[in-house]
Amino acid sequence: MLLRNLLAAPLLLLGAVRAVTITENTVDRGLLSVGLNGVTVEDGVYWSIIDNFVTAFLGSVDVGTGSGLYISSSSSLLALTVTLLPALGDFKNDGIVSFDALKSLTPPIYNIVGISFTNNGEMYLGGDGSVGIPVFTLTSPVWDNNGLLVFYQNHRSTSVVSLGTPLSTINNNGQICLYNSLYTQLTNIVGHGCITANQDSSIFLSNTLLNVDPNQIFVLRDSQSSLRATAISVPKTFVVSGFGNGNKIGLDIPLINLPPLLDAWDYDGTSGILTLRGAGLLSQKFKIGTGYDKNLFSIVTDDDVGLLSVLFGAVTYSGPVPSPALPAQCTECKTLPEIPEANPTTTITSTWTGTFTTTITETDTQGGTDTVIIEVPTSYGPNPTTTITSTWTGTVTTTVTETDTPGGTDTVIVEVPSSYGPNPTTTITSTWTGPIKLRSKPNYYHHFYSDWYLHHYCY
Repeated sequence: MLLRNLLAAPLLLLGAVRAVTITENTVDRGLLSVGLNGVTVEDGVYWSIIDNFVTAFLGSVDVGTGSGLYISSSSSLLALTVTLLPALGDFKNDGIVSFDALKSLTPPIYNIVGISFTNNGEMYLGGDGSVGIPVFTLTSPVWDNNGLLVFYQNHRSTSVVSLGTPLSTINNNGQICLYNSLYTQLTNIVGHGCITANQDSSIFLSNTLLNVDPNQIFVLRDSQSSLRATAISVPKTFVVSGFGNGNKIGLDIPLINLPPLLDAWDYDGTSGILTLRGAGLLSQKFKIGTGYDKNLFSIVTDDDVGLLSVLFGAVTYSGPVPSPALPAQCTECKTLPEIPEANPTTTITSTWTGTFTTTITETDTQGGTDTVIIEVPTSYGPNPTTTITSTWTGTVTTTVTETDTPGGTDTVIVEVPSSYGPNPTTTITSTWTGPIKLRSKPNYYHHFYSDWYLHHYCY
């Protein structure tokens, strides 16, 4: 027996420009473009927007406590564009915000400007990085981070993370995490937060004439991460954690080593300060902590992706980090969270009359098929039939009754549409009529088991 039902994909249309308030968990899929004149996600709920390739916020965005705003792409080709243009509103997050284009080869564009930016929760911006140059810009003139802010690429690219309006001030009392990414400082930095380089990431303090709060900590978390600062005649001192295991600290010019007149670098084991010197009078200081062995320092070339290569412009330390623990004021970095309802499900219910009902849930693949195979026992009572009911939530219910053949199979194929509305599910109910004899059998693929059993495959 073969039962086919092709589901027409529901078409969800939103007005070109409208304000949105989310009061319950909501999933929208396949919107090609939508302009939102203000978005409010109330406390404790989420809005998951999947495969909406252009999202333009034309007003304030307010994500409440314990809530979430997830914008993601499941396409391997089309990435995301998410924008909030200048003077159009404030961006405030007290929950979780995730812009996820990790599966898309083309580069995403995240350009959040607005009047002000405030993150008190967790915010994630992700792209692949292997093709093109992703855009990661959060450049509001009023800028505050008190939570977790993550920039993630699968592959290092020449993309630059931009925070705050150039020459203005960003206030970081939280944690800013980089994965395969480059952050270039163009503003004053105040606050007692952390900026952390993970997985081949770089931090470039490009305008050191601006103020960098001495309570701000720059963290190097792996052997491939690096920190570079522009050398000036009146050096400043930057606090660094995690220097060692081959990562690098350097300047934007080569280090000049002309002993005994001039040393390219010097480490004070008492104060824990590493001084780098280039071009005679230009230098910078880095408070890396105590416990380092001077014999394990060496000068190397800094040629990290996205930065101009500086021949002999950095110092590395081949030994382990003397104090590897993350500073107390720095929270642990995280990678992008799971997207709610990213993988829709099919619910299959098998009911044996007078006995029991078992329900399982399987993950659908858009444009694929779900196949249910009902194996008929070789012996049974008189006139057995199998009734198979396929129910698509909110769409259609189809019931077919077939006469069984001993030792054969009944097959139901459920075709999953290439696009569909929120929360799609398929419920399949199989009912056998006539006398049956049941005996217990071991679990098999977490399905239901007796002399007659239902088996679910998802192609």
